[in-house]
Amino acid sequence: MLQRKRFYLLLVMGLSLFFQACTEQARSPIYRKDWMQIKKIGKLTVLTENATLSFFEFKGKKMGFEYEILDTFCKANGLQLEVKVVSKIGDYIRMLKKGEGDIVAANLPIALHQEKYFQYSVPYYQTYQVLVQRKSDSLLKEPAHLAEKTIYVRKNSAYEKRLLALQDEIGATIDIRYKRSLPLVEDLIQEVVNGRIKYTLAHENQARVAKDMHPNLNIETRMSFEQRIAFALRPKSKALKQQLDSFLNTYLNSEAYKLLKKRYFDYISSAPTEIFLAPRGAVSPFDALFKNAAQRYNLDWKMIAAVAFKESRFNPNARGFGGAYGMMQFMPNTGPHFGVYPESSPEVQINGGGRYLSSLYKRWSSITDAHIRMQFTLASYNAGTGHIEDAQRLARAAGLNANIWDDNVALMVKKLKDPAFYRSELVRCGAYRGAAPSYVAHVIGIYSRWK
Repeated sequence: MLQRKRFYLLLVMGLSLFFQACTEQARSPIYRKDWMQIKKIGKLTVLTENATLSFFEFKGKKMGFEYEILDTFCKANGLQLEVKVVSKIGDYIRMLKKGEGDIVAANLPIALHQEKYFQYSVPYYQTYQVLVQRKSDSLLKEPAHLAEKTIYVRKNSAYEKRLLALQDEIGATIDIRYKRSLPLVEDLIQEVVNGRIKYTLAHENQARVAKDMHPNLNIETRMSFEQRIAFALRPKSKALKQQLDSFLNTYLNSEAYKLLKKRYFDYISSAPTEIFLAPRGAVSPFDALFKNAAQRYNLDWKMIAAVAFKESRFNPNARGFGGAYGMMQFMPNTGPHFGVYPESSPEVQINGGGRYLSSLYKRWSSITDAHIRMQFTLASYNAGTGHIEDAQRLARAAGLNANIWDDNVALMVKKLKDPAFYRSELVRCGAYRGAAPSYVAHVIGIYSRWK
């Protein structure tokens, strides 16, 4: 009798737990999120990487070729664009499946047999893979020359797949390796720049931007046919794909898209080549304008001129990465705040540059030494104050002086290329792969020669 009571008690408890589990499962429906749900919450979430073509922050502005396409899509549909930075390829699949993101933007080539994980948008760019190596007398000029060579690529990437296929094509082994602490293509390119590894692969559009910043690179050896680059979505987000494809089919033929490509890629080949020579005895053709601006903003005119020389060689028609324009290389979001536009006269450009430098100099008023204060000013002009403040926080954490540039904050700015540092909770603006320390040194060097 006692055993029977225990049996019924256990049965009742079991049934109770079963029905409780069923109720909880009913309350947590299977995850489905498509265009209707996205429109309802008013937000599209993109999973991306902290890289030049995908997403980065520069001089206080969110940028990236893919980011700007999706930002335009969101604005056209009254949506907020949320960005989640991801470093591992496997996380894209997991986060899409769990609904933590809606679209992957990571310079992804369309790959076959991915239907279980992804569906792809209309392709918005075509590019091919290239070998990234340092300039030397022993360049690898053919894919077959990689036989028995060691090359580092991102694990589970299109580059790894290309090398595995290449081994069969050339009938030789390639020593394919990975750096788990350096998961992004741009991290590996930086390793090539610094001479720590000899070779990596990158898509030509990304490699071209890197070469513009690092002239010691060679990217001429082509490694693949052209590949179609697209956004990746959840397989069941059919309505979202339809909306995105409809937008892309129109946008890719627009003047806005042509300008976007020019700002990120084509500026390298289409940049004006004018050279503005200074009259004898003068620093520049615009000395009088520099002097007027310096007097207005209480700066040394030769310092403003040194910035202009470093930025553009005094070329008021210069164009740079991300849409930077003019003699002082204002970014599109910054220039209008200082009254400077691409078509502005040299006088307006110089006045705007002087005003911007003056505002940054005031921003660093807590630094009492004038020379050091100018170093922080120039670094902020080049990289944006956000990255410099990140470097300050890292400097404090490392026991360095956050108000000294040389061998202190400058050292930490260089560390912002390293994932071990730019992923720190102290860093708010992500990776910085620019050259602010050398920029500061060069501008001050120019100024010192003219002083």
